[in-house]
Amino acid sequence: MSNAKSRHFQLQRLADGVYAAVASEGGYAICNAGIVDTGDRTIVFDTFISLNAAKDLLRVAKRLTPQNVIRVVNSHYHSDHVRGNQVFPPDVDILSTATTLEGIAHEEPEEIEWEREDIPKAIVDTKSKLRLEKDPKRRRELVLSIVYYEAIMKSLPKLKTRLPNITFEGDLMMHGTRRQVELLSLSGHTASDLVLYLPDEKIVFMGDLLFVNMHPYLVGGSPERWRKSLRKIGKLEVQTLVPGHGPVGKPSDLSLVDQYIQTLESIARNMVKMGKSPEAVSLQPVPPPFDNWYSSLEGIFAMNLDFLYKYANQEAQRAHWTAELTST
Repeated sequence: MSNAKSRHFQLQRLADGVYAAVASEGGYAICNAGIVDTGDRTIVFDTFISLNAAKDLLRVAKRLTPQNVIRVVNSHYHSDHVRGNQVFPPDVDILSTATTLEGIAHEEPEEIEWEREDIPKAIVDTKSKLRLEKDPKRRRELVLSIVYYEAIMKSLPKLKTRLPNITFEGDLMMHGTRRQVELLSLSGHTASDLVLYLPDEKIVFMGDLLFVNMHPYLVGGSPERWRKSLRKIGKLEVQTLVPGHGPVGKPSDLSLVDQYIQTLESIARNMVKMGKSPEAVSLQPVPPPFDNWYSSLEGIFAMNLDFLYKYANQEAQRAHWTAELTST
């Protein structure tokens, strides 16, 4: 197992032939990934943001399973889950939903251009903040932000976007000689979020529909669909859940993320109802029990609340217009 190690992630065996690659705080994986031996093939779930971390993931997958990696699954289009695609050999199929393919193709060129121009300054600014910051939790988040930026910068010179070559809609079932794998199409974090479910083992790889002990990134998603997806997974009575970020979780973590979304929605709606300005968002404290959670990037709680404040404000405006139209 000595070759099944990486500075970028910690390997956790979940069942015979099933592994979680959990991102190390000082490494360049940034998100979590999965390795599943189906008996006649190996499936890798998500491929990290860093090419170096993805190379380690490919090496470890080959070390842990007897057959070559022949299938990769992208959970959604965000860069930290798909940029490692390019390190896998050309004959390796990459699966996603059609919506995720479109998202990668549309978002990656603009995001990469922004990163080339702006991340060097972001690193300098964040390091300056770190030198002045005394609070341990804030320092941890600033360090994580710096690691994230550096992971991107080290990959950019060699980065070539590799798109999925097989897409589907709905759910997909794969029958291996060793185990059955189900890819379930959900949404909420993005318009299309795949999870990988192992029904016999009651294990699910959640992508970014689940964060454990960390603030989930709500911006750009749908709170209603996200909560609906969490409830759907809860009905499967899974025992082990691999989040997109954070340590391997348990069923109660689904309820915590659901509660987090509901709590922030309530705060945002109350702010709108009370006529508070958008600037007041940054003054809102993190409510318990989430005040002990940390962010993988600086300021995610404030970003989430700002997003939901705007969302609630739009809801209030629509309700006002509907009432006016009804009254006339």
